[in-house]
Amino acid sequence: MQYVINLIQTKKSGVDELDIKLAEEKLGAIFPEQYKELFKLVNNAEIGEWILYPIKDHRNPKKTWDDVVRQNIEVIEEGMSKDLIAIGDDGSGDKICLKINNGKMEDVIYLWYHETTEIDEYAPNLEGFIILISEENGDFDDE
Repeated sequence: MQYVINLIQTKKSGVDELDIKLAEEKLGAIFPEQYKELFKLVNNAEIGEWILYPIKDHRNPKKTWDDVVRQNIEVIEEGMSKDLIAIGDDGSGDKICLKINNGKMEDVIYLWYHETTEIDEYAPNLEGFIILISEENGDFDDE
């Protein structure tokens, strides 16, 4: 994730392993390794128009009151499948998600459309998602 950290527009400090584990417990599934690596570096990352939901930070809970756990309680009410975990949105209601398989979230990033509740595979993993969005926005230079 260090490779793509410069493509992320926000630089809020990352969270501890303890905070990640607490979020996993509340969501009932384990995050992929790339997700954990990223959130140890930066919390609430902004990638193009996409904002990844923060993980509640025990060092400053007021700044992370709206976290990935709370967002997933709300999104189930909107009709999202219970085998998906929403990890971010673009402000329009569409969400990027991870699928749960045997208590673990898979690497593949899916796009969930709030108007139709359909999903499409969007990127092979979080790093691929960051690169893809950065390329679309003209932010990526692979030199």
